[in-house]
Amino acid sequence: MKHHPHALTRTRAALRRHLALTVTATVVLLAVLAAGAAEYTVRDVIRGRVAKAAPGLGDEVAVDVAGGWALWDVAQESIPRLDISSDDARVGRLSQVRVRARLDDVRLSGTATVAGAHVDVTVSTQSLAGAIRDAVPSGAVASVTADPASGRVVANVGPGGVGQLTLRPVLADGKVTLAVDGLTLFGRSVPTDRLGIGDGGLGPQAGAPKEYPLGLAATSVEVRPDGLHVALTGGPSALADI
Repeated sequence: MKHHPHALTRTRAALRRHLALTVTATVVLLAVLAAGAAEYTVRDVIRGRVAKAAPGLGDEVAVDVAGGWALWDVAQESIPRLDISSDDARVGRLSQVRVRARLDDVRLSGTATVAGAHVDVTVSTQSLAGAIRDAVPSGAVASVTADPASGRVVANVGPGGVGQLTLRPVLADGKVTLAVDGLTLFGRSVPTDRLGIGDGGLGPQAGAPKEYPLGLAATSVEVRPDGLHVALTGGPSALADI
């Protein structure tokens, strides 16, 4: 059987088009995969630098570049927003603190800077119990409960929880501290020095840092059933090591 010349020409043209489409699709796929791998690498580097700059956030810190490709943002030396989260942060004596932070307009040229920051911190009653044990090694802490109605935290202390240590969060000069409102044993008020606590505060203010990072200042503190909730905001600041 003889093949018509025009039929052969059409077949060869169709094969060339199919081959060209296949090659194009493969190139596009490889480019997408390469871009995806580069994006993952850049995001991992950002996460590593944040973890290095803020080791108190713990090993499981998560960093997300909101609203775009990190690869493009880093190439432009400007990240519109970084979302940072950790459920195992440490602040002074307080451990296993939950942190949710938002950094706005991060500039990477020269010294890295951030235009603004907003941080929400949750200190659980378990974290508070650990801080009290750390501040008062001689006093056993049976449990800690939060009383939102009174805005206070109550720790059952001593053998069998026979005493009650009442703490009150205080917001002053952009910092949150814990003030000791009172101590009772068997229902009777006793001096707080019975537990080695001075007047007015829990040790060095429950391990609160002298200065918050990123120029942050506490703007509110609230006692909720699960513990303390603190909101902090900061203005323009340098980002060390990022």
